[in-house]
Amino acid sequence: MLTASGPDLRALLRDLPTLRDDPLGFFVDLERRYGPVARLPFGPGRFAFLLSDPGAIQHVLQDQARRYTKRTFQYTTLSLVTGQGLLTSDGPVWLRQRRLMQPAFHRERLTGFTASMNAAAAGLAERWSVAPDGQRVDVDRAMLALSLEIVGTTFFTTDLRADAPQLVSAVITALDHVIARSRNPFAPPIWLPTPAHRAFKRAVGALDDAVTRLIAERRAGPPRPDLLQMLLDTRDEDGRPMEPRLLRDELVTLIVAGHETVASALTWAWALLAQHPAAADRLALEADAAASAGSLDPRDLPFATAVFDEALRLYPPAWLITRQAAEDDDIEGLRVPAGSLVIVSPYVVQRRAALWPEPDRFRPERFLEAAPQRFAYLPFGAGPRLCIGQGFARLEGPLILANLARRVRLSTESALPAIEPLVTLRPHGGLHLHVTRRVASATPERSTSTL
Repeated sequence: MLTASGPDLRALLRDLPTLRDDPLGFFVDLERRYGPVARLPFGPGRFAFLLSDPGAIQHVLQDQARRYTKRTFQYTTLSLVTGQGLLTSDGPVWLRQRRLMQPAFHRERLTGFTASMNAAAAGLAERWSVAPDGQRVDVDRAMLALSLEIVGTTFFTTDLRADAPQLVSAVITALDHVIARSRNPFAPPIWLPTPAHRAFKRAVGALDDAVTRLIAERRAGPPRPDLLQMLLDTRDEDGRPMEPRLLRDELVTLIVAGHETVASALTWAWALLAQHPAAADRLALEADAAASAGSLDPRDLPFATAVFDEALRLYPPAWLITRQAAEDDDIEGLRVPAGSLVIVSPYVVQRRAALWPEPDRFRPERFLEAAPQRFAYLPFGAGPRLCIGQGFARLEGPLILANLARRVRLSTESALPAIEPLVTLRPHGGLHLHVTRRVASATPERSTSTL
């Protein structure tokens, strides 16, 4: 039977600056002080529940998912950028769009993306390998540009490399503004022409322009067997095409979510590998062995996959999941009134000592030794709202790590960067590492370290 405890309203008001400035630290401390179900008051008879218990998470995200909606402040503010795309929509709109797009993410179709992903990653590896040894690169920006390039070639059969700098900046500006508004209870109306609002609207306008060009170029040319064509060709029961606004929302969602989340996970993977050169050497040896048999294939990259999985555990891009109870519910004896906010933080859950041995230690081997406990590992969410791009990301991530690790070594004399918990987890100030051409892979040693 689950019970809940937590701070009273006075204590919560005292901690609001911490919640605003350090939400990760706030939620971690909340779990450590009050256990796997922490309750927060946020109005007369109204509560928010932070769930870190796998059984309770399963109840909300899977078993009783229909009782919980995405009509929360988190997704409402995010919809300022993505509209009613698959990420933020709910109910019949979400279900219809999910069923429409699901075939594009079928395993057999994803396997066909391997060549494009390898080519894009190999291109970056080549550029880095001819750079002067020791040159510093912003890995964060590089991963954003690389993952955007892959989104272009796979989903849209379009080369987005020339547009990458502008689009990456637009996405960052737009998402950062969303977070700034969510943390400011006195944020002015979005229609007021403040400098921040003008910058936000320019960023969203850049995304709209990119989508408009994609649609116009496709309609002017021959059809292609990709996700863009699937969305353009879809018809409702009356034979009508998708509404222009909904088409825009889905394409912007694909651009934003399709590259920003994977880039975040890859950036933290490189940060961890720079701190653990023995693991990087082991990854390079595995990649060399796989490449010697032909092109790189994720099935031949178990350690690269484990590194990516461990980075997703320690630094899950989607670090916050929220739901609103649409009706009264009971979670293993815990009463959840209608209207309650339910919060699940994969960052908190995936670092719980009760669920993970040595939870703060980078140890990719754990994913080679045993499968994680269900609902204790949820970097892509869970249940019917499981991220549609999970298979895409888990194909792309190991391939990029393998392609780069076998060609270059990324190193640093600095500690891990501080975390900025924005829409995804980003390294404060970027991730600047030294790049050196890898001549030969060293024999790896087992090495773990506390973060």
